[in-house]
Amino acid sequence: MTHTADPTTTSQTNSSNTHLDAHQLAVEKEQRKVEEEIRIDDIGLGTMLRDSYAIVARKGEDGSLYIRSAPGDPSSPRDWPKWKRYGIVLLASFLNNLVTIGVSSYSTGTTEIASEFNVSAEVAILGLTLFILGFALGPLFLAPLSEFFGRRPVYLISWFLFTVFQIPLAVPPNIATILVFRFLQGFTGAAPLCNTGGVVHDLFSRDGGGIAVGIYGLSSTSGPPLGNAFGGYIVQTLGFRYLYWIQLAIFGGFWFIIYFCLPETRDTIIMMKKAKALREITGNPKIYALHEQDREEPGRLWKVSLARPIVFLVKEPITYLSAAINGLTFGIIFLANQAFPLIFGAGNGGHNWTHVGAINLTYLSFVVGALIGFGLQPIQERFYANATARNGGKSVPEARFYSSLFGIWLLPIGLFLAAWTSFPSINFMAPIVGFTLFGIGFYMIITAILNYIVDGYGHYSASALGAVVFIRNLVACVFPLFSDQMFAKVRAFLFWPLFASSADQTAHPARKPMGNNFGRFFGLSPSPHPLLSILQRPNDSFQQPLLQRTL
Repeated sequence: MTHTADPTTTSQTNSSNTHLDAHQLAVEKEQRKVEEEIRIDDIGLGTMLRDSYAIVARKGEDGSLYIRSAPGDPSSPRDWPKWKRYGIVLLASFLNNLVTIGVSSYSTGTTEIASEFNVSAEVAILGLTLFILGFALGPLFLAPLSEFFGRRPVYLISWFLFTVFQIPLAVPPNIATILVFRFLQGFTGAAPLCNTGGVVHDLFSRDGGGIAVGIYGLSSTSGPPLGNAFGGYIVQTLGFRYLYWIQLAIFGGFWFIIYFCLPETRDTIIMMKKAKALREITGNPKIYALHEQDREEPGRLWKVSLARPIVFLVKEPITYLSAAINGLTFGIIFLANQAFPLIFGAGNGGHNWTHVGAINLTYLSFVVGALIGFGLQPIQERFYANATARNGGKSVPEARFYSSLFGIWLLPIGLFLAAWTSFPSINFMAPIVGFTLFGIGFYMIITAILNYIVDGYGHYSASALGAVVFIRNLVACVFPLFSDQMFAKVRAFLFWPLFASSADQTAHPARKPMGNNFGRFFGLSPSPHPLLSILQRPNDSFQQPLLQRTL
């Protein structure tokens, strides 16, 4: 019986072979080009390097060979299958989401904490403030450590400590225990906050990571409101201690998921391991990954790596302007932790709801807004792709901000709508719609900043993001301290227009405020935040001296 080959299978096989041949030719062509410039006398060594997908990038005066990854290297994160790369981004982003849930869920139990330990509401709310303070300081250390030692060990160690610190919060003998371990939790839990951006850069090229950063942005913007919705029902039904037992189980389970499912993505660490293996196989002790020997300089970890976020923050306008708008918008989000109960809860002239869990569900309006913003992200990606095409295929970093030109309008509009419809005589969905609009604009602006920082600082994007979130969280940790007093003096429907106005004043700080809040509404001219001024000078943003060194 004669068998006829399946034409589809034959076509696929031929296509696969063609792809492999093309890849092999590309590797050999690039290696030959390198060998013409850098003479490798040992033919066997050259063959072994090619078989290991390693290319000699330069040769030292002492004969040392410094290697980098060859095209199609299966160990290179950017050459991993797309499903794997997006899976890692989803996991890293969800870790970021869990940590931010842990930030805000605390606020749902502050009343019970104040009552049990006989302290004032201001002292109880310090647990939120100190967590965010740890959140601000942690990235300054954890981000550069992940660039020096690799993403994986920093994730594993910091997440383990973050999980263990749930236990003292579940069985606190006094308020001091809560305050101390909330700070330590914030510090150790900060790794996903900045390292997720670094992971995205590890896995995607500058022009190909827009959607991945969008996922990262969604986790950053949806986490705080989700924490309130998550904690509200638990605290009312079981008490604040059970909130931390439940979080201990969830976070502990995710440590094992990190261990088994989150590989090392930092390319320098991967190449160092490859260089070490080649030294053992070939017997040549002078094979190194690029920059491997730089790490051996005395004090480099402390003088260079750990100082990098501060240097970016002080000397790079891109970094400190990004930090400014992040601080303002996240500050408003944390103010909402106190505003929502006043608008929807009992005894404040609001809607007089009595169920804490139901009140905290209203925070999901921010989550809905973030999801809508994420759904619009492909439109922003099309804008970016078109701008790049018009620029001859060269990246246009400023094009990352196109959607935020629309989103900036939604900040004051959403806050004003929420403010002026927060009366009990108006259906409760009206302020919900206002906060949802704010959530859309919030997502668009934050994601634009994250994309720009990841694109711009590339290899050191985690450090740059660490600097950005440092200022952001410093502002956010202060806002909850004065929110109760301010809300007590000013009705919510008057307070929110003040911040709606400030959202616009950030763009034009010299503009004189109008005489009253209603006048401010008509005086607003929604416009981009300070970073968007770079749109007037395309490509100038990548001329910053420190940023250029990272490209």
